[in-house]
Amino acid sequence: MSYQVIARRCRPEIFEDVIGQPHATRTLQNAIRLGRIAHAYLFSGARGVGKTSVARIVAKALNCEKGPTPSPCNHCSNCREISHTNSVDVIEIDGASNRGIDSIRELRETARYKPAKGRYKVYIIDEVHQLSTDAFNALLKILEEPPAHVVFIFATTEPHKIPATVLSRCQRFDFRRLSLQLIVEHLKKIVSQEGANFSESILYAIAREADGSMRDAQSLLEQLLAFSGDDLAESEILDILGVIDRQSVMRTAEAILSGDARACLDLASDVYRRGLDSRRFCQHLCDHFRNLLFVALSEGTEARIDLPRDENELLRQLAAKTTAESLHVYFQMLLRGEEDIRRSSMPKIVLEMLLLRMSRLPKIESIDLLLDRLLTIEQSLKSGRFASDCILSESRPAFGTREGAPKTEDRGESKPIAPASGSAADSGQPIAAPDAPLPSAGAASSRDPAFPGPGASPPSASQAVANWPMFVSFLQDHNPILWAKVSHSTVRVSGESIELEVPDIFENSANGPEFISKLEEASQAFFGARLQWTITKRQAASPRGPGAKAGKAGKTSGAKQVAAHPAVQQAIEILGAELIEVKSSGGDPEQRRRK
Repeated sequence: MSYQVIARRCRPEIFEDVIGQPHATRTLQNAIRLGRIAHAYLFSGARGVGKTSVARIVAKALNCEKGPTPSPCNHCSNCREISHTNSVDVIEIDGASNRGIDSIRELRETARYKPAKGRYKVYIIDEVHQLSTDAFNALLKILEEPPAHVVFIFATTEPHKIPATVLSRCQRFDFRRLSLQLIVEHLKKIVSQEGANFSESILYAIAREADGSMRDAQSLLEQLLAFSGDDLAESEILDILGVIDRQSVMRTAEAILSGDARACLDLASDVYRRGLDSRRFCQHLCDHFRNLLFVALSEGTEARIDLPRDENELLRQLAAKTTAESLHVYFQMLLRGEEDIRRSSMPKIVLEMLLLRMSRLPKIESIDLLLDRLLTIEQSLKSGRFASDCILSESRPAFGTREGAPKTEDRGESKPIAPASGSAADSGQPIAAPDAPLPSAGAASSRDPAFPGPGASPPSASQAVANWPMFVSFLQDHNPILWAKVSHSTVRVSGESIELEVPDIFENSANGPEFISKLEEASQAFFGARLQWTITKRQAASPRGPGAKAGKAGKTSGAKQVAAHPAVQQAIEILGAELIEVKSSGGDPEQRRRK
């Protein structure tokens, strides 16, 4: 006898051999046992899940010499003929090839005759949704009132294309996709029977590629058995099969979460070089981030993740590096990216751009976590502790920032002012900006005498100026708009008050009781006392050359012109904003005009 492929050789012969469809097999067995046999059945479901196999088992159960029985013997002549598809009483029809009305008329004529050997004449019509509308209409009468010896069994992957008049005349069974674990366990049995030895990761890769279809998994295993004699490595075997290995998916996810754009591009190029489908790779990534999201959301969700134990552990380690909110955004980006890849004529470039966008996405903090931090700050204020201890000692990045991202001072903007010695502060000299990074306010507050504890006397102006850099760092989170103005200003001691010299661009917004009130509130939150403030305008630097004065005056007048522009004033009024800084677009206007 010629060689039979695994998909045919391992086809189930009895109801107990059917995998993953207990709701259908148990109901059919009970119906046969009780004699409640319907005249028409409809089996719907994905490809390769057992629809045609169950239809043949039903035909054997009805025509077995020991039956009708829910357990056909598979030894009598009727059972053997049905198994080999050469029974005269079981007619299998391809709906795609016999979709016209003439084929249905012929079926109606032959259905009148009694079976030759068995009890029932069984018509199995595969892909019945391919029949034309006229063919369905011609089938209706005999389908509703067939002869007592006729049973119709329809199989389809698209039941929504079948007319409602036909559906209402059938008992419908929806066959389910097989789970990953069921496919892997069945593949292990087949591999053991074939005398081969494959790792569990390869079998999982095959089962994942089969997408719930046992026949697809068996066909891939057939290819794998043909390659096994060449002693190939696991990655080479998966490449030959065109199956996406799990390691590539996990390395891509790690590169995305760590923000490694170069690694993402290298992995996208590797996928293209190996000839793998970019859309399929995106689907695997989408499934991977779905699993990560389930792990990150709560405990006990591993039951929804059909993966090996070691891979579950890797998922937990990877999910600990990010938040559920970020994973949800990644998942949504992959869903849209998969659709873009499907529509694009350049899928490789679309995949590369998708991975780049995901790798540059800032980390998103949980709303619950931010609310907890705000509650901690509120409780600390009520108990007399400093809010700076709660904010600045927090090791997590601020909302919407990626860990390790450069802060404001790393981007070339103005740095907070360094603390001066006591003599410098008392002399009224301005304090210069530091080059070294600032210590955390939480660490300084526990040992610096300028920070009074609960019940201690409020700090003096000299002590406050000495700890000015930490106050500026505190303002960056406490009041970003106030911080933007203060960080560009110069501070000195003026008697019992603190004199703040602001740039001329903030002349209007910093000249008023509201600005001083905000400074007093911030000093109350940080120092524990509402310090006195004096606001002055920074004087323009003395010119060093003939053109210096004109250049400085030009910049100052340019900033005032921008602030006084009607469009800017209208934007500030509509948005309720404040003008923080005016930056030049670069280069001299006259030079740009000449270019």
